[in-house]
Amino acid sequence: MKVSLDACVFGALCETDKAEHILDIGTGTGLLSLMLAQRCDALIDAIELDERAAQQAIQNIESSPFSKQVRVHNTDIKQFESAKKYDLVVCNPPFFSDHLKGPNTQRNQARHNDGLSFIELNACIVEHLHENGRAWILLPCSEFENFMANARQLGLQLDQKWLLSSRPQKAPHRVIFSLAHASSQISMEPDKDLCVHSEQGPEYSQAFKSLLKHYYLKL
Repeated sequence: MKVSLDACVFGALCETDKAEHILDIGTGTGLLSLMLAQRCDALIDAIELDERAAQQAIQNIESSPFSKQVRVHNTDIKQFESAKKYDLVVCNPPFFSDHLKGPNTQRNQARHNDGLSFIELNACIVEHLHENGRAWILLPCSEFENFMANARQLGLQLDQKWLLSSRPQKAPHRVIFSLAHASSQISMEPDKDLCVHSEQGPEYSQAFKSLLKHYYLKL
């Protein structure tokens, strides 16, 4: 799976304030873990089920300045055990619930939630999230209500919500949001919007440039 622009926006929006321990569920090639390590000193456990992707993540992290911060675990998050709770949990999950699959098994695993349903992912978040922690999730807008219904069943509540669109005149295609335990105090902020491109043409919007300038070499 290639690095997607949506995932880069997601990594830049995830708040790392005061986080000491971070859990990255489905790290893929390690993108989110590396983005988070770039701006905080937290220790990060990066979970990846696919062996080839996990090996790529290990190589990427070992080649970076953040190799002492990030540890890759080639395992199923449903089987992962940890003695600590995490201040921040991040996940760009497989999100297609009822879509036709292609011939590429790895791509199907990364994009379809057969192996990690929304209810299972929310259960993992509840298990590993600190009582005052936050979980950040990236989803297509069409899957948001389904995911939140499962989250509320397990005692999670919505904290923040960003709507991502390609251009100002286009409908949002992705939602980036944070969850907290129902017992936690939440920010109660209104929904926020972010457009990738400006109205004038193919160039990136100023908001996008400001958000990603610390990660893109040429922006």
